[in-house]
Amino acid sequence: MLDLSQVVAGPLATQILAEQGAEVIKVEPIGGELTRVTGPDHIRGLYANCNRGKRCLAVDLATPDGVEIVLGLAERSDVVVQNFRPGVVERLGIDFETVAAHNPDVIYGSVSGFGADGPYSQRAVLDPVVQGLVGIVHGQVSESLPFPDLVRTLVADKATAHTVAQTITAALVARERGAGGQHIELSMLDATLAWFWPDGMADLTHHKGEIVTHRPCDLYQLVDTLDGQLVYFLASQSQFEGMWRALGRDDLLADENFCNPGLLTRNRAAATEAQAAILAGLGQMTTAQAVEALAEHSVPAGPVLTRAQVFDDPQVIHNNLIVEWDLPNGETLLQAGPPGTFSATQPEFRPFIGVVGEHTEQILAELGHDAAAIASFRGAGVVA
Repeated sequence: MLDLSQVVAGPLATQILAEQGAEVIKVEPIGGELTRVTGPDHIRGLYANCNRGKRCLAVDLATPDGVEIVLGLAERSDVVVQNFRPGVVERLGIDFETVAAHNPDVIYGSVSGFGADGPYSQRAVLDPVVQGLVGIVHGQVSESLPFPDLVRTLVADKATAHTVAQTITAALVARERGAGGQHIELSMLDATLAWFWPDGMADLTHHKGEIVTHRPCDLYQLVDTLDGQLVYFLASQSQFEGMWRALGRDDLLADENFCNPGLLTRNRAAATEAQAAILAGLGQMTTAQAVEALAEHSVPAGPVLTRAQVFDDPQVIHNNLIVEWDLPNGETLLQAGPPGTFSATQPEFRPFIGVVGEHTEQILAELGHDAAAIASFRGAGVVA
């Protein structure tokens, strides 16, 4: 697999596939991609979390020799992934048509912000812009916080990355079944809207609003406890009843105003009173006490952990989700390992991150270039 992408949406996709068995060569500029370096030997967390397990080649694509090197790699790759702005790979001569003319079985993935054409296609784009366009920002509004806000994580980039990985896998399966190579074009806008739609647009799904339903997130609740905060979700009759039992309010079990989810969604006064009673009850417990009481009565609930506390959560530890390992420069990394358990083909955690151009000579030798040619490329600034 040849990875010509940078930042998150492309690199995370190829890292996912690397840990599922792909051999990935990452091509980046001579000075390294923008998420990589803050010092001569330091690797930033964002780069490390999207580029684990790849061999690294540094090439100047502004030179004809650099383009020829990358084209040579593309012509012998099963998969190529790039996220240049639309039109750039065509100008460079490493586009799908050029590669496929020599490698008809190639799966070529083009990742963009808005699409290959259209009114926004040439605009610069980053994650929060897409969040705004697909309705995610507007969807953060709740009664307790009646103003929109961004999701403070790279939602659009990561949704796109996972979609890219899935579509490439699907194309590889299709190729194995005789479909041959193909070009996959996927934008952050496309992937993020599809990701957001199932619940985020649930109340707008029926044409012209003939049927209006509430979004699941409208039932999300975040409350204060004696020593922190708690998240809970009441989605069924039994969960409403479980909440009252956990709070010792069995007296409310016979009152449908407090136990009928459908009625509560229509009766604002009853819903407000029920919410006030829940807040008061949970506010008299510690987070641990509240979680234990709610779990005993099958109410979905959990603590609001700081990001640092995630490392110490018992279930996170039990599931072996965090991997600690050392870089050659002495830095220690903490990363999330590959999710999922496979009975026969378990994804492999690959504990290495190449420095800029670490594998350049090795990869050029595999392409048939001898030591003199490689030295010439280096001298001319074609590779690093």
